[in-house]
Amino acid sequence: MEIVIAREVPIAEKNEGGATRGGGVKSHNRQHLIGDDAPDGLNFTLSRSEWFAGDDIPTIPRHHHAFQQIRWTESGAVNFAPNQDIQAGDLAYFPKGAYYGPQRRPAGIGLTIQFGLNGEKQAGKGYWEQFTPTVLEKLWANGNFEGGLYYDIDDQTGEERVRDSSQAVHEERYFQATGKKYVIPDGGYDAAIWMHPRAFEYFAVAPGVEKKNLGRFYDHPGMNADVRLEMVRLSDDGIYTLEPDRAQVAWSIADGLKIDDRSYPALTCLYSPRDEKLEISGRDGVELHLVGFPHLD
Repeated sequence: MEIVIAREVPIAEKNEGGATRGGGVKSHNRQHLIGDDAPDGLNFTLSRSEWFAGDDIPTIPRHHHAFQQIRWTESGAVNFAPNQDIQAGDLAYFPKGAYYGPQRRPAGIGLTIQFGLNGEKQAGKGYWEQFTPTVLEKLWANGNFEGGLYYDIDDQTGEERVRDSSQAVHEERYFQATGKKYVIPDGGYDAAIWMHPRAFEYFAVAPGVEKKNLGRFYDHPGMNADVRLEMVRLSDDGIYTLEPDRAQVAWSIADGLKIDDRSYPALTCLYSPRDEKLEISGRDGVELHLVGFPHLD
């Protein structure tokens, strides 16, 4: 189990987006909250970003990934495609392989979860610390980052190649880690799924515990390989159990969360790894977003 109060985490001085997409312009502050390389192959990061507005903020080109993302807006709005701004309280799920963008974010604050299985995301403590410095050194030596894109010469054809800058980083990092080619699959979903949680209704599951089911998504095959997005509302010290069948991440959107008789403020984030059980409770109708990660056995 890991518990992090988001507003107490310092701002990270560096991030991958600033190194490859910013063009020297600081577009956002980022806090790295939780991340893991789990034994069952799950790699994920949970971060909180404050996005700045301005005419000089770079536009991120249309692109896609081999991993999945979830974005929740805390305040303001977070853009992910033309005329598509995730408003405060809303949530969006980005399936692997699905294109989105170009994006030019208006000012806003939000949480982002990026995750994959067996190196699709290359996230968490091990991948980032071990491979990123040499990845960027090699990419800069063989090409150039400009306008959110990476330009180099294809070894096979001898012709100029243009890729999304983040994709270039992931391809190189995956090759350094595994010696294999990094492949982005065809998207099973055509686009991001933008959700309005306030439009879903709670239903009672236990005394003091209510729940909303927002969606289940099957980017991977298998009975346990679905991503589960839910909300839980806790009152009168009602107890909700995060079961050990899968890794889960949650965050509270108001004061009142309780774990082991300690009370926590809004934007408390918690990680319950697979094979661990965690009981949470709460008061005053505190709401939490809950993400159940997939696994392949």
